[in-house]
Amino acid sequence: MKINDITGIKMASASSNTRYGERDDSLLVLIKKGSTISGKFTNNSFKSAAVITAQAHLEECSGKEIVLMINAGNANAGTGKKGAKDVLSCCKSVGKEMGIDPESVLPFSTGVIGEHLKTDEYIGAFVKASKRLKSNNWKQAAKSILTTDTKPKLLSRIIKNGSEEIAVTGFAKGSGMIRPDFATLLSFVFIDAKINRSLLDNIHSEALSESFNKITVDGDTSPNDSSVLVASGRTKSTVKKGTPIERKVRSAVIEIYKELADLLIKDAEGATKKITIKVIQAKTEKQAESVAFTVAESPLVKTAMFGNDANWGRILSAIGRSPEVNDVSKTSIHLNGVPLAKNGNLHPQHSEAKASKAIMKKNLDVTIKLGLGKNTFSVITSDFSEDYLLINSDYRS
Repeated sequence: MKINDITGIKMASASSNTRYGERDDSLLVLIKKGSTISGKFTNNSFKSAAVITAQAHLEECSGKEIVLMINAGNANAGTGKKGAKDVLSCCKSVGKEMGIDPESVLPFSTGVIGEHLKTDEYIGAFVKASKRLKSNNWKQAAKSILTTDTKPKLLSRIIKNGSEEIAVTGFAKGSGMIRPDFATLLSFVFIDAKINRSLLDNIHSEALSESFNKITVDGDTSPNDSSVLVASGRTKSTVKKGTPIERKVRSAVIEIYKELADLLIKDAEGATKKITIKVIQAKTEKQAESVAFTVAESPLVKTAMFGNDANWGRILSAIGRSPEVNDVSKTSIHLNGVPLAKNGNLHPQHSEAKASKAIMKKNLDVTIKLGLGKNTFSVITSDFSEDYLLINSDYRS
């Protein structure tokens, strides 16, 4: 896949030689003056020092040259006043090196919680990266922010606007502690178009609601979840709300986010299967969403999927404990089109042989019909394997 470069964006990475040895784990992204930036952050009350600082700096850097400063391996969360001081020291050092205000440096961290940042090592890496900044360095950037991920997630699109081409390119990381809530894990998407802040925020919010807010691996949100959408402003035309080009841009951005979310699930910690939970005929959207996430986050359902056990009783039990459900008498369940349950009981056409064959597939579609209304909601999740347990029982070593 061709990765389209974004005019006005340069990036480089280096190694801090901390958690990952000589592997690059420190990334700088330079965003030229005249760009517009939208940031969305975790709703978890437990926020990292980087999130708190990035939120504050975001409101002070409008119209200026901006640097995204990202470190992997250390979340700098639960580190108190020292953690806040450490992240500001990094911002000041990078700002001095780049000739910009510290408030124009937006920090992002991912990794182990509760450990103090090895500030000198990370600053050293950021200084090295600042001397290597170049355009079209997307693949290295996507690799440098990984933690337990097994592969980078990087996508790109071209939008045609008459004779003009608008590029959309983005990358993300995350494979565990995933149940975003109007944020992601870490994701950075760039458009080389002129878009004002209000419209960019609106597109960003819709993209997140249609993508990362509809995935879950383990039901946990991170104190570091952050999403950034940047419009570099380098195209001739301005994208205005309600215009044909705005609809094209919005659609392309949403597709990039949805595909990045899909890649995260496929690379979830220990995952062997991608599972789509689709709830239909719910009384309200809230009910549909509640049922979808309750089933998607059930350890019993997820382990059954891994073990190739079409145990529909576990699915129905999860539906029944959803806080939005008090009656399963009209509920039916299908797995990849194979009937499992009807009216809250074993489906009269149920075939254990067909169900066992269906669940062997790597992509599973679980359709839950509540029979109560017309609302729908879908969530994408993964199974739970032994590898997930091994990764998360030994994460800090």
